[in-house]
Amino acid sequence: MSALSAFTTVYSYYLPEVRAAISDLVGSYPHEVFLRSVTPPGLDAFHEPIVEQLVAAHRDDVPGLAAFPYRYPTAGSEEGIREYLTRLAAAGTRRLYMLQGDYEGYREVGLTRGIETVEVGRGTAPSSLPPGHWFLSNPCARDGNVIPAADVRAIAEAGHRVFYDLSYLGSTAPATYDVAHPNVDAVAVSFSKTFGLFYYRIGFLFSREPVPALYANKWFKNVLSLLIAERVLSLDAAALAAKYKRLQAEIVDDLNRKHGLALRASDAFLLAHLTGADAAALPEEARAELARYRRHDGYRFCLTPYFVERAG
Repeated sequence: MSALSAFTTVYSYYLPEVRAAISDLVGSYPHEVFLRSVTPPGLDAFHEPIVEQLVAAHRDDVPGLAAFPYRYPTAGSEEGIREYLTRLAAAGTRRLYMLQGDYEGYREVGLTRGIETVEVGRGTAPSSLPPGHWFLSNPCARDGNVIPAADVRAIAEAGHRVFYDLSYLGSTAPATYDVAHPNVDAVAVSFSKTFGLFYYRIGFLFSREPVPALYANKWFKNVLSLLIAERVLSLDAAALAAKYKRLQAEIVDDLNRKHGLALRASDAFLLAHLTGADAAALPEEARAELARYRRHDGYRFCLTPYFVERAG
């Protein structure tokens, strides 16, 4: 089979609709906002109404988010993950759980904090593991699919403390991520994957307890990125997801027809996946070409190059 152009790492598609919103914002650069940094009341609380706008936008699909008292603007989800792990390490945590194939950043950042990662296989009952801290992305970074609510609830009900990473929030057909369980300790939200704003570093961390390393973010935050977040939150996210889900289906159909594969469109529109069983049925040459996309017991493909190709 010929080589695929799909990425092995998830680099998101910079949506044209988002580009237009940013162009409109900076067409008349908002210097007056930045001048407020030296005039009362300043910019210390500038992020707060934008966080409220985010919470309101996800009142139905992320029930319980409004109850988190500590809210920090972050540089994407990564800063929130990093500094929450700093907090756990300072409190003596030396082990965390994650699903096999989930976001490898949990493991790699944990290593720098002296925290060991236990990767949990599919089908493992959370109640069979000693209670601990669990880092979980949903939709899951291993394949872009939504983890059923019952599976997440089982982790929390087993006594584990959950860091809930919603980096792909808004990139699927309508879905609900309930964070109201008291064992969900923190929630990360990012605009990187869904809206293609990776290098704008737009994210937020919601926590039930203070995260001391993020306290100074009320001063050391990116105000332009927050202005962009405000504009993006005014877009019709459901309509965008539906549009790009349709394009995703077309791309996956084309790839399967051209390469003789059995790719499946993931719940998150940026991704496609292939099960291990489907891959095993392919010719040896095809399996060799797909090896670089292997992710634990399946395969994950970032479709961004094909979105760019279709945009012309």
